Amino acid sequence: MRTRRSKRFFAAISGAFVLCLPASVAGAATFAPSAELSAAAANNIGVHSILFQSTPVSAKEAMFAQAKAVGASYIRLDLGLTAIFTRGEYRGHPFYQKSWAQTDQYATLANRYGVKVLANLYATPWFIADCPAGTSREDAYHCPPSDLVRYKEMVAEVAARYAGVIDVFEIINEPDTARAFYGSPQQYARMLAAAADGVHAGNPRARVAIGGVSTISNTQFTDAVLAADPSLPAKIDINTIHLRTSARGTAKLVDSWRRYFTDHGMRGPLWLTEFGYPAEDGFQFDAKFRGGEAAQAAFFEATMPGIVGAGAEMMFVTQRDWGSGAFASEGFLSADDPLPPNPVVRRKPTFDVIKRAAASLIPVALPAPPGTVSLRYTDNSNVKVVRKAITLHFACRSAGVCPSKQFRLALANGSGYRVVSPAIPAGGTAVTKLRLTKVSLRSLSRAAGKRIAARLSDLKSVSFGSIRIRG
Repeated sequence: MRTRRSKRFFAAISGAFVLCLPASVAGAATFAPSAELSAAAANNIGVHSILFQSTPVSAKEAMFAQAKAVGASYIRLDLGLTAIFTRGEYRGHPFYQKSWAQTDQYATLANRYGVKVLANLYATPWFIADCPAGTSREDAYHCPPSDLVRYKEMVAEVAARYAGVIDVFEIINEPDTARAFYGSPQQYARMLAAAADGVHAGNPRARVAIGGVSTISNTQFTDAVLAADPSLPAKIDINTIHLRTSARGTAKLVDSWRRYFTDHGMRGPLWLTEFGYPAEDGFQFDAKFRGGEAAQAAFFEATMPGIVGAGAEMMFVTQRDWGSGAFASEGFLSADDPLPPNPVVRRKPTFDVIKRAAASLIPVALPAPPGTVSLRYTDNSNVKVVRKAITLHFACRSAGVCPSKQFRLALANGSGYRVVSPAIPAGGTAVTKLRLTKVSLRSLSRAAGKRIAARLSDLKSVSFGSIRIRG
């Protein structure tokens, strides 16, 4: 898919003027974490296993074993509510039942192999589904729930049963796509909020991830979701995207989305819950990384350090080949699809790259974009003059070094000041003082309420904020 390269710095003004560049559930858990799971690896690498409820248990075990062998700390898999909560009819009598057999397999395997689980919680049971007209019962699992109370209760039961073993839940895979979710962004927002409430009620220590979007070239879907429910930032613990783009664009897109979530009050870490690149030459879309399996390995070796340096806490690399087209060679494991019982698995060269990264990935900071195209601030604040000067607090929110920048602070009375922000390392801060002239101080003393409007812009006169200075 096409991507957007972001060259924006984000500025925030607060305090004395800060400029920033860039339901309770009864019952205890059924499973307890094993010693192996308690000692699970802690690194930046997960695997996107593409395991379904219908996958043979021996094939599920093979994927857990390969995840352990590659050193991954997490395995991402599908956990469908429709596999647990069922309803039907027998001799004219309706019945409702729960079956945990398939999902219990995941908890057992997590304990056996010491690999943590990111569960993609999906599949609305048909009897609480709110579907578009004409949707078959077989496809109803794509729909949002009509009964959010019952849906929340189901989610809470799942979270409570697996507390301590499965503690991270991503709500719906790629909800921005019509093939995965038969609802609007507003319906997804309601579903996400209910799921988050259910997970936290069933297991207060569990974490909830917003569904990873496939369209990373714009934020339209996520904009609509967050606008629909202002409570979501407080309920979501992990932010996610799915990343498939050129090597050059990977770190920049991660940096852009990390800033986007931060600007919208989403304070959790950023996870790439799907990250892939094909191994078949005909589908390798980056001209610099073509040539089959060796090029796939080179792509991951070149991009993973920068992705972590740009602010991604976890990346889930596609574990196995599946489907058709580019996906048919995207895994670092080659195996038949769908997975048969006791599958024969071949490790591609990318396996060794992932294993080395899991053992000792060294992040590479993303350089700050050259030049300021646009600047923004989070709110209007008053700048107070203390001892004839205002104090400027600079903070670098880029994943790399923020270079020195020059700005102009223009007061409404015509006074102008040159402001220089120092070069600041990633995550660092700096403070400088700007001493006002006698003319500006006299203007402040005469101004009503002792305030005067000011505008801060870069030297290219790209304005990004109005402030008010008070004496």
